[in-house]
Amino acid sequence: MSPRADLAEAKSREESMEARLHEAEDEMARLGGAQKEELEREFAAEREDLKRTIKNKWMIPSSFGYRCCMKKNGIKRDVPSIPPGEEKKLLDKPAP
Repeated sequence: MSPRADLAEAKSREESMEARLHEAEDEMARLGGAQKEELEREFAAEREDLKRTIKNKWMIPSSFGYRCCMKKNGIKRDVPSIPPGEEKKLLDKPAP
């Protein structure tokens, strides 16, 4: 082969390798975007799950403590009961 043919062949290989490199870079960028979106979806799902878990963990001890306090203090209902004779006295009493 002549030096010009070798040079032309080398240049052709270089151009094809450069084209493949650009294709690979484009492919990596597409995959990177897809992977990023997938990770964002997974993190959003985990975040929602964590919020539910935290809410449930907070609500259970809170309501349990509230009920224990009621039981300990002899409170049977959340709404205070007013004895029959006291209701009229409370209604007749002027408001502060």
